[in-house]
Amino acid sequence: MNVELLVLLAGAVLIVGGRTTFVLIAYVVLAVTATMLIPTSALASPLAFAVLVLTTVMKVLVAPLVIVFFLRGNPAASDLRPSLGLPWRLMLAIAFALVAAGVRTVPALAGMPHQDLAAYVILCGVGMLVVHRNLLAHVIGLLALGTGITLAGTVLAPQLPESIELGATFDALVGTFIGLAIVRAFVLHNPLLDVESLRKLRG
Repeated sequence: MNVELLVLLAGAVLIVGGRTTFVLIAYVVLAVTATMLIPTSALASPLAFAVLVLTTVMKVLVAPLVIVFFLRGNPAASDLRPSLGLPWRLMLAIAFALVAAGVRTVPALAGMPHQDLAAYVILCGVGMLVVHRNLLAHVIGLLALGTGITLAGTVLAPQLPESIELGATFDALVGTFIGLAIVRAFVLHNPLLDVESLRKLRG
């Protein structure tokens, strides 16, 4: 199985899957595979390589482990509660793949490697935020979105200063763990973490 097909399948599971465990595994596969696609020219300096290693460990090891431990204490949150039926989610994943393939025809992006896969990962991250009602799905969606943006940044601007990349990654990770802390607080009110139900908390 080639890398592009692996990205397509993992991204589709993010949209189609309804259980947190399967979606989390798909996210890890997607993040690792997308990291492997980063051009070596973007990692020319030792600092850039060190930043990539640090952020990859945080995104594919630390954050998923935190979610797994959270699920052990809150098994009811394992249902992502999708707002669309399975056929509609499948069609959405196919539509994302077609839109991403269309990126290849954009003249300004011609010759850039993996620009279509970067677009696909970003679309799948956004799709998780739209399709699933569980807050954990939104956290995973934000992680996937960050992975797609990292890949797109290295493809479109391989000489991007490492300080900007480090700052953006730090913001994403801090936002993710703040999100998990909020999820932990919400689970006391609603163990299912259904976004629709939590909207009733607005005063």
